[in-house]
Amino acid sequence: MNREEARLELDATTLRPQDASPEARAMAESDLELGAWLKKRTVFDEQVAEAFAASIPAGLRESILQNARRPAKRPIRWVLPTLAAAAAAVAIGWTILWSVSNHMPAWQAESLAAVTKVESGMSKVDHMSRDFEAIKKMLVADQSPTPLRLPGTVGGMPVLACKCIKVAGRKASIICFEIEPGKEAHLVVVDNTGLPDPPPQLQPQFKNSKNWNMASWSDGSQTFLLATTADEAALKKLFGLV
Repeated sequence: MNREEARLELDATTLRPQDASPEARAMAESDLELGAWLKKRTVFDEQVAEAFAASIPAGLRESILQNARRPAKRPIRWVLPTLAAAAAAVAIGWTILWSVSNHMPAWQAESLAAVTKVESGMSKVDHMSRDFEAIKKMLVADQSPTPLRLPGTVGGMPVLACKCIKVAGRKASIICFEIEPGKEAHLVVVDNTGLPDPPPQLQPQFKNSKNWNMASWSDGSQTFLLATTADEAALKKLFGLV
């Protein structure tokens, strides 16, 4: 067994490692690069599995097992795993794409897709802190954009976490706030030098996309997108417009 054969086998068994052959498991333990890849892949698969576990309809398992017992005209051993994988891939993609409007500038669509992954738990934050100054220092250490100035009471919301991402091929940051109990607001900060279709300077533009309410604006060399699933009034209140 070579490394690629072991990787394919381990990739198919991240959530049930006992099903991988002893040879593949041994290779993952002795090959540092393969072992690091397997650890990262397993964490991702576990996150996706947890995200879907909360939305599985009652009785789905029993229904699948009942249908599987029925006589079939052809072998179905490969059908169910293939359909399950396809359904998972479609569901993950749909969760992200559902939030993105065709009328958004590309940078905004990328930003909202990244925010959606953080909100849904499909993407982990890099740092957690209730101290905004500490969050800023973490972003500086990661060489990611830090807001130089924020309008209204945007910067006064309780801060939760941050994440480094890329938007339009450049470094960007997501800062997660609590806009109201049980509701988060995610602020994307990106350098707007050469950024196509940036919003106006110091003039927030409000937009709705599916279940998201958003405000976007520019301030000097920085462009911002603030997205939340809280209602529009809560968002506009931050800018003193309600």
